[in-house]
Amino acid sequence: MPDRAKDGIIFIRDGTILPAMLSVTTEAFVPNWRIVTSHDRSALARSIEACNWYFFYLAGNIQATVLGGNTRRVLRKAVKAILTKRADDKSNSLEITAIVSRRLLGISFTTFTAHSRQIQQRIALIPEAKVVSSAPATPVVGEAAAKLEPALASRS
Repeated sequence: MPDRAKDGIIFIRDGTILPAMLSVTTEAFVPNWRIVTSHDRSALARSIEACNWYFFYLAGNIQATVLGGNTRRVLRKAVKAILTKRADDKSNSLEITAIVSRRLLGISFTTFTAHSRQIQQRIALIPEAKVVSSAPATPVVGEAAAKLEPALASRS
Protein backbone atom coordinates (compact mmCIF):
# COMPACT_ATOMS: atom_id res chain seq x y z
CA MET A 1 0.00 0.00 0.00
CA PRO A 2 1.38 3.44 -0.86
CA ASP A 3 2.07 5.89 1.95
CA ARG A 4 -0.94 8.08 1.03
CA ALA A 5 -4.32 6.51 1.69
CA LYS A 6 -7.21 6.86 -0.73
CA ASP A 7 -10.91 6.16 -0.47
CA GLY A 8 -12.12 2.66 -1.30
CA ILE A 9 -9.75 0.87 1.10
CA ILE A 10 -11.33 -2.30 2.49
CA PHE A 11 -10.55 -3.92 5.84
CA ILE A 12 -11.69 -7.47 6.68
CA ARG A 13 -12.00 -8.90 10.18
CA ASP A 14 -9.70 -11.87 10.89
CA GLY A 15 -11.52 -15.17 10.48
CA THR A 16 -14.12 -13.87 8.03
CA ILE A 17 -15.48 -16.64 5.82
CA LEU A 18 -14.95 -15.93 2.12
CA PRO A 19 -15.95 -17.88 -1.01
CA ALA A 20 -13.49 -20.69 -1.79
CA MET A 21 -13.06 -19.42 -5.36
CA LEU A 22 -12.11 -15.90 -4.22
CA SER A 23 -8.41 -15.07 -4.12
CA VAL A 24 -7.77 -12.05 -1.89
CA THR A 25 -4.40 -10.86 -0.63
CA THR A 26 -4.44 -9.16 2.77
CA GLU A 27 -1.95 -8.02 5.36
CA ALA A 28 -2.30 -7.38 9.07
CA PHE A 29 -3.14 -3.74 9.80
CA VAL A 30 -4.59 -3.37 13.29
CA PRO A 31 -5.37 -6.13 15.81
CA ASN A 32 -8.01 -8.53 14.41
CA TRP A 33 -8.32 -6.60 11.14
CA ARG A 34 -6.56 -7.00 7.81
CA ILE A 35 -6.25 -4.58 4.90
CA VAL A 36 -7.08 -5.88 1.42
CA THR A 37 -4.06 -5.23 -0.81
CA SER A 38 -5.01 -7.14 -3.95
CA HIS A 39 -8.34 -5.47 -4.77
CA ASP A 40 -9.90 -2.05 -4.59
CA ARG A 41 -13.54 -1.71 -3.50
CA SER A 42 -15.13 -2.22 -6.92
CA ALA A 43 -12.87 -5.12 -7.95
CA LEU A 44 -13.52 -6.89 -4.64
CA ALA A 45 -17.28 -6.36 -4.99
CA ARG A 46 -17.24 -7.78 -8.53
CA SER A 47 -15.16 -10.79 -7.41
CA ILE A 48 -17.49 -11.53 -4.49
CA GLU A 49 -20.60 -11.20 -6.66
CA ALA A 50 -19.02 -13.46 -9.32
CA CYS A 51 -18.93 -16.18 -6.63
CA ASN A 52 -22.69 -15.64 -6.00
CA TRP A 53 -22.01 -14.09 -2.61
CA TYR A 54 -23.05 -10.63 -1.37
CA PHE A 55 -21.04 -7.57 -0.29
CA PHE A 56 -23.51 -5.41 1.66
CA TYR A 57 -22.99 -1.68 2.19
CA LEU A 58 -24.52 -0.75 5.54
CA ALA A 59 -26.03 2.71 6.10
CA GLY A 60 -24.63 5.12 8.64
CA ASN A 61 -21.15 6.54 8.36
CA ILE A 62 -18.49 6.61 11.05
CA GLN A 63 -15.96 9.45 11.16
CA ALA A 64 -12.63 9.89 12.88
CA THR A 65 -10.43 12.97 12.77
CA VAL A 66 -6.75 12.45 13.49
CA LEU A 67 -3.90 14.95 13.78
CA GLY A 68 -1.46 14.61 10.91
CA GLY A 69 -1.49 14.37 7.15
CA ASN A 70 -2.73 11.56 4.97
CA THR A 71 -0.18 8.85 5.83
CA ARG A 72 -0.32 5.15 6.67
CA ARG A 73 0.41 5.92 10.34
CA VAL A 74 -2.50 8.38 10.52
CA LEU A 75 -4.77 5.88 8.71
CA ARG A 76 -3.89 3.26 11.34
CA LYS A 77 -4.88 5.68 14.14
CA ALA A 78 -8.11 6.55 12.35
CA VAL A 79 -9.06 2.90 11.79
CA LYS A 80 -8.49 2.16 15.48
CA ALA A 81 -10.71 5.13 16.40
CA ILE A 82 -13.42 4.05 13.95
CA LEU A 83 -13.38 0.48 15.25
CA THR A 84 -13.65 1.76 18.82
CA LYS A 85 -16.72 3.81 17.88
CA ARG A 86 -18.39 0.79 16.29
CA ALA A 87 -17.35 -1.80 18.87
CA ASP A 88 -20.88 -3.25 19.05
CA ASP A 89 -21.09 -3.67 15.26
CA LYS A 90 -20.88 -7.31 14.17
CA SER A 91 -20.14 -6.69 10.48
CA ASN A 92 -17.08 -8.39 9.05
CA SER A 93 -15.61 -5.65 6.90
CA LEU A 94 -15.10 -1.90 6.78
CA GLU A 95 -14.66 0.51 3.89
CA ILE A 96 -12.99 3.92 4.00
CA THR A 97 -15.33 6.02 1.85
CA ALA A 98 -13.79 9.51 2.16
CA ILE A 99 -10.52 11.10 3.25
CA VAL A 100 -10.22 14.86 3.72
CA SER A 101 -6.95 16.49 4.81
CA ARG A 102 -6.92 20.07 6.09
CA ARG A 103 -4.64 22.54 7.86
CA LEU A 104 -5.68 24.96 10.57
CA LEU A 105 -3.13 27.39 12.02
CA GLY A 106 -0.34 25.27 10.53
CA ILE A 107 -1.60 22.03 12.10
CA SER A 108 -2.54 19.21 9.74
CA PHE A 109 -5.50 16.98 10.48
CA THR A 110 -7.29 14.36 8.41
CA THR A 111 -10.89 13.21 8.63
CA PHE A 112 -11.67 9.63 7.60
CA THR A 113 -15.22 8.52 6.86
CA ALA A 114 -16.02 4.81 6.88
CA HIS A 115 -19.00 2.50 6.37
CA SER A 116 -19.55 -0.99 7.67
CA ARG A 117 -19.70 -3.73 5.05
CA GLN A 118 -20.80 -7.37 5.28
CA ILE A 119 -19.54 -10.26 3.13
CA GLN A 120 -21.84 -13.27 3.21
CA GLN A 121 -23.37 -16.02 1.13
CA ARG A 122 -27.04 -15.33 1.85
CA ILE A 123 -29.00 -12.37 0.50
CA ALA A 124 -30.69 -11.75 3.86
CA LEU A 125 -28.54 -9.85 6.35
CA ILE A 126 -28.33 -12.55 9.01
CA PRO A 127 -25.42 -12.96 11.44
CA GLU A 128 -23.04 -15.75 10.33
CA ALA A 129 -23.34 -17.60 13.63
CA LYS A 130 -27.04 -18.30 12.93
CA VAL A 131 -26.52 -19.64 9.40
CA VAL A 132 -24.85 -22.94 8.55
CA SER A 133 -23.34 -22.60 5.09
CA SER A 134 -23.85 -25.31 2.49
CA ALA A 135 -21.32 -23.96 -0.03
CA PRO A 136 -17.58 -24.44 0.39
CA ALA A 137 -15.90 -21.42 1.91
CA THR A 138 -12.47 -20.52 3.19
CA PRO A 139 -11.49 -18.10 5.95
CA VAL A 140 -9.22 -15.11 5.38
CA VAL A 141 -5.61 -15.90 6.17
CA GLY A 142 -4.79 -14.64 9.66
CA GLU A 143 -4.19 -15.67 13.24
CA ALA A 144 -7.90 -15.92 14.05
CA ALA A 145 -8.49 -18.00 10.92
CA ALA A 146 -6.28 -20.78 12.25
CA LYS A 147 -8.38 -20.85 15.42
CA LEU A 148 -11.58 -20.94 13.33
CA GLU A 149 -10.69 -23.96 11.15
CA PRO A 150 -11.14 -26.61 13.90
CA ALA A 151 -14.56 -25.13 14.71
CA LEU A 152 -15.59 -25.38 11.06
CA ALA A 153 -14.46 -29.00 10.86
CA SER A 154 -16.52 -29.94 13.90
CA ARG A 155 -19.71 -28.59 12.22
CA SER A 156 -19.44 -30.99 9.29
